[in-house]
Amino acid sequence: MRLGNGKGEAMKRYVKALCLSGILAGAAAAPVFACGDGPWMGENLVATPGVKAALRSAYVRAHPGAAVAGPIPGRTYYGSYSGTRYAVATFGSYRTIFQTNGRNRWRVIRETHGGICMDVVPSELIKVWSLKPWDSRCYVEPR
Repeated sequence: MRLGNGKGEAMKRYVKALCLSGILAGAAAAPVFACGDGPWMGENLVATPGVKAALRSAYVRAHPGAAVAGPIPGRTYYGSYSGTRYAVATFGSYRTIFQTNGRNRWRVIRETHGGICMDVVPSELIKVWSLKPWDSRCYVEPR
């Protein structure tokens, strides 16, 4: 008599079914990202009048007494990377790089004569803003 064989086949089917259900459950639970759509992507955002006003306020906080109306039109880059927002805006002759802090308040993090570098702004944002290479780690606005 071969009693073990029937139980063995049933056990194999049970294990296969269990494995298949685990695979299906894992596939359903896992986030689905298209190529490059991971959580670390830079996202280009529209700099609304409210955002530009907030950037101006941050600029004035960093430069007490500065008389600026707002960023020069057409020279503001704004985006988000990993939950932090960044902006590059031109007040006068120079670009100013901004970042939001933990309370979502803008602050000046760098002023530049043109170069926007990857040690200050994430490279993913530099890509979505279509900035042009200046050297191996810095970029400039397209002309």
